[in-house]
Amino acid sequence: MHVPKEKVKVTILVDRFRIVGDMYKYPGARLLDLVNIKDTAFIPVTDAEIYSLADGKKLYNAPFLGVNRNSVSFFYPMEEEEVSGMQEAAQM
Repeated sequence: MHVPKEKVKVTILVDRFRIVGDMYKYPGARLLDLVNIKDTAFIPVTDAEIYSLADGKKLYNAPFLGVNRNSVSFFYPMEEEEVSGMQEAAQM
């Protein structure tokens, strides 16, 4: 059975890394609900870009990444302007 989900571009801070990618939530659900699910140790993130917090350099691209939810310092949804700015910067 397929349940439609909404894609949300997020930034996640983990240890010494910043991860930018897509998380998926059920319509009407909060992103926080995904992190608070106790039966899952990992949060699925797609189209992930991993950056160093020390110097901001991109370290790796991953089509799929499982982020240990116990390692997440904080995360937030990106605004459309941020997403557009990142795409423009990547094209330069």
